Amino acid sequence: MGLAFGPFIISMAISCLIMILDFTPPFELKKPAFTLFLLTPIMVFLPLIHPDINGRGIERIIGGIVGLHIGFWPIALVALLWPFVVGVLWLIQTASIWRSSYPPFRIGVWAGMGASTGLAMGKIGVELLGSSFLITLGLFAILFPALHWMMGRLPSDEEE
Repeated sequence: MGLAFGPFIISMAISCLIMILDFTPPFELKKPAFTLFLLTPIMVFLPLIHPDINGRGIERIIGGIVGLHIGFWPIALVALLWPFVVGVLWLIQTASIWRSSYPPFRIGVWAGMGASTGLAMGKIGVELLGSSFLITLGLFAILFPALHWMMGRLPSDEEE
């Protein structure tokens, strides 16, 4: 699935399942905030999705956590405009990040913003379509890896 859509699909699936199963989070947390706290430790698996040959995976993990939180917490101030802004920035970076060699922290922030976009899209999709949104999610998870050749790949030398 790759670093481009791995965190996005995983966060969207977790967000959908928490909404569909009508799970009540502990400590009176709202469901999106609880999902965010579930996704934060999952960022540790970023090096498994795309290994860093230079051994700087911890920087990518920290960047992923920072990107995830930057993409989520301003929603309280800007409401639904913020996920749209983060999603557009993430898509623009997804189209262009493959052309250059970026530091691992920036790649992590990009992956974290993708996870944050998936979190918001999962919640909105379930609110609008209900459980049938899982079918859309499944098709999405099948379609994008098939189009991986269009997205390109990180440079093999990764001069991070």
